[in-house]
Amino acid sequence: MARKNRDADWHAEEPAEAVPAEPCWLCGRPLGKTVDRFHPIPKSRGGRDTVPVHPICRETIDANFSASELVRHAQAGIALTDNETVARFVKWVAGKPVDFHSATKTGR
Repeated sequence: MARKNRDADWHAEEPAEAVPAEPCWLCGRPLGKTVDRFHPIPKSRGGRDTVPVHPICRETIDANFSASELVRHAQAGIALTDNETVARFVKWVAGKPVDFHSATKTGR
């Protein structure tokens, strides 16, 4: 069998990647290649909705809040950035590239 000439298709422009419609739920920066889905109300506490966050933002939330604290914040309508440590993190990460990652200190 003869092979078809696929060189024409091989060099064709690839479709552009879709731009994420939503910014990061915690820091508000555009999302990069890696996106975590985070439950603002943990699944163990009946939460079903998820929001997109950077992996470093997810680690910061996990390091600073327990499941019970997340539920209390959600029920009271208190932003997680009202926590001093998280507010400092958001201010610090604002100037970083979207796919920036660094070790996160454990909190709590």
